[in-house]
Amino acid sequence: MNRLAALTAATALAAGALSIAQPVSATAHPRCAGYVGLTYDDGPTAGNTAALLDALERAGLRATMFNTGQNVEANPDLARAQVRAGMWLANHSWDHPFMTQLPEAEQISQITRTQDVIRKVTGVTPTLFRPPYLDTNDALRAVQKSLGLTEINTDVDSRDWDNATVDEIVAAVSRLNDGDVILMHDWPPNTVAAVPRIAADLRARNLCSGKISPVTGRAVAPNARALDGVHTVGRLQDRDSGVRYTWPGVYFEARFRGTSVGIVLDDTVNDYEIRIDNGSPINLVTPGRQTYWVRDLSATTHSVRVAKRTESPWTPGQFGGFVAGTGGALLTKPAARHRQIEFIGDSWTAGYGNTSTVRDCTTTGGIDRNSNADQTFGALTARGLNADYQLNAWSGMGMVRNYNGSSPDVNYRTYYDRTLQAADPATWQKPRNWNPQVVVIGLGINDFSTPVNPGERWPDEAALAADYQAAYLAFLEKLRDRYGPRTHFVLTYPYMWNTTALAESVEQVVSDRNAAGDKRVTSLYYDNNALGLDLLGCDWHPSAHDHQALSGALTTFIDTLPLRW
Repeated sequence: MNRLAALTAATALAAGALSIAQPVSATAHPRCAGYVGLTYDDGPTAGNTAALLDALERAGLRATMFNTGQNVEANPDLARAQVRAGMWLANHSWDHPFMTQLPEAEQISQITRTQDVIRKVTGVTPTLFRPPYLDTNDALRAVQKSLGLTEINTDVDSRDWDNATVDEIVAAVSRLNDGDVILMHDWPPNTVAAVPRIAADLRARNLCSGKISPVTGRAVAPNARALDGVHTVGRLQDRDSGVRYTWPGVYFEARFRGTSVGIVLDDTVNDYEIRIDNGSPINLVTPGRQTYWVRDLSATTHSVRVAKRTESPWTPGQFGGFVAGTGGALLTKPAARHRQIEFIGDSWTAGYGNTSTVRDCTTTGGIDRNSNADQTFGALTARGLNADYQLNAWSGMGMVRNYNGSSPDVNYRTYYDRTLQAADPATWQKPRNWNPQVVVIGLGINDFSTPVNPGERWPDEAALAADYQAAYLAFLEKLRDRYGPRTHFVLTYPYMWNTTALAESVEQVVSDRNAAGDKRVTSLYYDNNALGLDLLGCDWHPSAHDHQALSGALTTFIDTLPLRW
């Protein structure tokens, strides 16, 4: 351990993460007044790790093992032994370099090689990264975040790397408070010898060893889950004590008793809308890593809802659950709604710039500050019908062609099946309880809103329309296979000033599906004039007024469908 690096990193941590309120797990052990994170770096190593694991198991302690990739590769049986002993595995680089002295490509290699070997050897995919020597900076943290990892430094340094005695190591542990993390190592003999006394100190203070949350970076109950007591139907990557997501409009709902509630978030990109008891919205702009508290409520039972307002196809946000304030408690999660609607689309569905009142919003905060997926026609329609919903939308994407021919190698269909859009290629696994009775699709504006450019693969609009129709029919077939014969598909399209190709193509798709015997495919035309759309959102997109009008038209149309819900 480099002393200067450790002091620098610890100082930076004290300025930030230590201010985070610690979530209280609904499943905490009754004798545990709090949890601390015991961490051991540099393993697994022959002659050391086995003795450490034996001491931890005898003491009834669990810890997070920040392993180096080269040691996992050299000692695969010991890495598997760590998992069998109930320890959590984390990433400590491949061969322990000063990470900030490496170019970005080598930083990525150090981290990803270690992720790969830990996953291959143990089946565990780490969510935490500790930079060697606690040597870090903003650029390195950005690399970690892009790879889905949370950086963990330390609140207390045991200094076992500097020949600390057993007494000194135990004294360091005695400074730990609820949620704190301590730095120790796999290899010092005194560290192993200190384990029984560490356990005794924690027991005397009613503290227990916990896992480290990838959302807050704090120690939590080993069985804590972000979704305990939480209702959601969004596409999520569930990492137990935290969930990640990218699609717009993802929402989380819970019930609690008491005068305050905290929302645990780690997100420097997205904005959120919070509502207590369906009251006025609280808008939270790029919260970063924190527990945001809503206080001074009446001492009774409340509902809380938090929704992701903005788009972030390349950067996941993280939610770590709700926290009841002192004297309060989280209650059983709200019941799922029987009605379900999925919305598939582009910027209209995502709510691009919908809260703006001027088309040029560059001087009023830009696209993100003027977007609210929770106030789109889809969200409004679903809530009006008391339905759960997903907004699976991406601005600028089309069925076969993106806006003005951009990114020709991908389109909306490239990403539709993913949990985290462009952030991770992993396929979303449909939960058994997600079976929407209605799927509303709005794809095609980007395909046809600009003329085909020279060099694109379609010689003219007619060829583009033929390709669009074929792709749409195949997309519907896939959705039909996924959701079954009873789901109704509503294919929407607006007026387009420059072409009738979109309208004609959608109607042809509906006609083809109906002719093939699929009568639960229909179309809905959004007549701009009849609906009074002003398109005053950013860049000529629907405004808040327009989304209300679109919701009204869609709700009226859905009411005509022969639904059994």
